[in-house]
Amino acid sequence: MAARGLRPDVLIHGGLRRQRETAEGIQAGLREKADWDCPIEVDEGWAEYNADEVLEAAREAGLTARHGTLDSADSSPEAKRAFQDQLDDALHHWAGLEAFALYATTTKASLAAAEARSGTGRTTVVVSSAGTISLAVAGLLADPDGVAGLWKRLQRVTVNTGIARVVVGREGMNCISVNEHQHLERAADPADPRALITLR
Repeated sequence: MAARGLRPDVLIHGGLRRQRETAEGIQAGLREKADWDCPIEVDEGWAEYNADEVLEAAREAGLTARHGTLDSADSSPEAKRAFQDQLDDALHHWAGLEAFALYATTTKASLAAAEARSGTGRTTVVVSSAGTISLAVAGLLADPDGVAGLWKRLQRVTVNTGIARVVVGREGMNCISVNEHQHLERAADPADPRALITLR
C-alpha cells in the first residue's frame, strides 16, 4: 500500500483475531514506510462464517456422515481434497438455508457501511476473510440469482492477504479487481515466488 501511494482514511476489520492482527500490521507498515497513520475500527459484519457450523448443518441434513473439520483434517493432499469436497457440499447446502441469508444480509450491510464512509478522495480499507470477501465481491459481480454460486467459487481460490479493490462512483460501487496477490510474489524468494501464497 505504501509503495502504491495508498493512504487509507480508515482501516476496518472484522471481529476475528487474525483480522485485527492483519489490520494492525497494515497500520504499522504504513506508519513505518509512509509516515501515515489512520484509525482502526471494528465491524463484526466482516467476520467469517463458522465452517464447523456449516459442516454440522450438512451432517444434520444427512448429506455426509464424515466428521472432519479444517483443524482435524491431516495435511496429506488426499485429506485436503476430501475435506474440500466435504466443505463444497456443505456450502452448497448452507447457501439455501436461513443462516446463509442472514450472513449475506450482514455482509451486504457492512459493505454498504464501508461505501458510506468512502467518497471523493477518501479510501477505506477492509480486512476480512475469504468467505466474506468472496460474498461481498460476488454480490457486486454476479446477477442476483448467481451470487451464491460465484461466492463458492471465489472463496476456494482467495489467497491469504489477497486484495479486492472496490471503487465508489456516480453509479455506486464497482469491483475492479479480485484476489490481487502480486505483493506476495514480490516479497518471496525469486527461486520460489509462490512460497508465501496460502489459501484459508
